Amino acid sequence: MRQVLTLGIVASWVVMATLLVQRHARPSAEPLMLPTAATLDERDEWFGVYAEGRKIGHAHRVTARTEDGYAFYEDSVVALAMLGVPQTLRTALATETDDTFALRSFTFTLTSPATEFSAHGTSDGHRLDVTYGAAGHEAELSLPLDDPIHLPSTLRPHVLAAAPAPGTRYTLPVFSPMTLGNEPMTVTIEGREQLPGTVGAPEALKLSEEYGGVRTTVWLDDTGAVLRETTALGFALEREPRAMALRGADDHAPIDLVTVSRIPLTGTIPSPRGAALLKLRVTGAGRTTIPNAPPRQHLRRDLLRVVREPMPVAAPLDEMRQASLAPYLLAAPLIEADDPEIAARARAIVGDTDDGVVAARRLVHWVYAHVAKEPSVTVPSARAVLAAGRGDCNEHAVLLTALARASGIPARMVAGAVYANDGFYYHAWTELWLGAWISADAVFDQLPVDATHVKLMDGGPERHIALVSVIGRLAFEVEGVSS
Repeated sequence: MRQVLTLGIVASWVVMATLLVQRHARPSAEPLMLPTAATLDERDEWFGVYAEGRKIGHAHRVTARTEDGYAFYEDSVVALAMLGVPQTLRTALATETDDTFALRSFTFTLTSPATEFSAHGTSDGHRLDVTYGAAGHEAELSLPLDDPIHLPSTLRPHVLAAAPAPGTRYTLPVFSPMTLGNEPMTVTIEGREQLPGTVGAPEALKLSEEYGGVRTTVWLDDTGAVLRETTALGFALEREPRAMALRGADDHAPIDLVTVSRIPLTGTIPSPRGAALLKLRVTGAGRTTIPNAPPRQHLRRDLLRVVREPMPVAAPLDEMRQASLAPYLLAAPLIEADDPEIAARARAIVGDTDDGVVAARRLVHWVYAHVAKEPSVTVPSARAVLAAGRGDCNEHAVLLTALARASGIPARMVAGAVYANDGFYYHAWTELWLGAWISADAVFDQLPVDATHVKLMDGGPERHIALVSVIGRLAFEVEGVSS
């Protein structure tokens, strides 16, 4: 079993969420001057998608008028690899709005060799109703709205119409059809400049957009059309004629996201799965994002000390339902703990034990034994993973989290890095409340996990996009390890 295939997939999923998905947003508290309907021209735009200067695919965007609003459409095709395994990823997003660009409906699909994820929803301005998941295993959610929601791509012509001064900044709550959650996005007017790499071209309006710690830079022409977008890990969209955009990816091995995102390491760890204590010297601008999370993880200046936490002897299940832990027992988008099939499976796994420690061990081992370790670049949903029985670290973690919550054990997902084979790779696992937060990794059948698991954040998949702000900005050096 190539367990390393389940590592680093966090990074690939995050890149998809960052680069290839148009996000939905509602107006900021600082009002923009809205253009009249006629100021947004109909468009049919094509882009080449590049990474590290190499072409990896294309994107297509269409803006069209409807009888009383607008229709927006975007699709993309990108060729990547995960540890040498080619992955062609396709996305499509179709949206309809009214003439003020308020969202009426959307349909989103992400297709990879592993599966197809879709999400579609409608909004009346007060509520957004969404159905999501793999075919035959959909779930539903309803999100209340304070205001109608909008697309960032339609906010760009608003910015042009308002003619704001350089330095003007707007903060926008954003809904993403991949993460099924809201996060603030900040748009900053950087000013006008000639598009980098061009000679004699007219000046473009430069904007920066920050979402979940990820920064995207956008250059627009005077009509609001995109000339170039650049984002994390060297990914970029370049406006091109249709024929040029549709030309295949460059003739070379596809960029391997797992290898590209690996954390540089000095030193080795001979027996990582048995490590009880690990000391790492941490360098790079991303060091400040590593949390000090005692008793397991301690960071003092640039020295990180990780200790495998002791396992409680027992933890009665009837003592788990504390008010402060209530959020970690609830169902959430992608963590469908209230799904009847997940609840039934949890009861069957846990059996008649009333000891949370025994129940937790049974759950971890069941997910380890029944979910095949396969690369799976899609949106992780516990309901879909239970049905498919395969996935990478995201799928293992989201299913274990949902099963634990359904069993009455508070649980939360964790994103970070783990040592495997020859270095540290981005990874996801779970923490279970057993009188204290205890780490659990169903990929390795560990409870608690070994000391090479370095936590960067906790929270569901909607938070993992923030990892992009860390990738390429961390390096580790082994200072000491013991079993």
